[in-house]
Amino acid sequence: MSAALAINTNPHLSTRSWPAKPRALVVDDSPTILHAICSLLEHREIVDVVGRAESGQETIRSVSDLKPDLVLIDADMPSMSGLRTSLLLTQSFPQTRVVLMSMDNTAQFRRACSGCGAFAVIYKPKFLSELFKLLHAEPDSNWQRSARRRKLKT
Repeated sequence: MSAALAINTNPHLSTRSWPAKPRALVVDDSPTILHAICSLLEHREIVDVVGRAESGQETIRSVSDLKPDLVLIDADMPSMSGLRTSLLLTQSFPQTRVVLMSMDNTAQFRRACSGCGAFAVIYKPKFLSELFKLLHAEPDSNWQRSARRRKLKT
């Protein structure tokens, strides 16, 4: 079951296509998971990993300094959650797309994400395939509808 979901709260983001190789900041409170995700992304050359962060506060500082195209952030972090961080980032840096990563695949969780300004939610066990699909989707494609179709097929 796939949980990728577009939450196009910012109209000009939904019409803009991704750069050929987006500059990404990767965020996870687990150093092991953070290293694994970054290694996978660097090996597959899907994005250009320009930075790493382990907390919401560090993420905000890093986005301000690095100006990435994309922030891949763990939704469940202590102190400042990925959802709260996403809300702050999308208000302060509207050109940066935030994609939440989570092990939670419930409808309740996806509804909670809808108000945080995130561009999409990726189910961590399908991280690589969902990120690839997201980056290669046509501008203005409706991810919410395609996520529902994928869910019905499984």
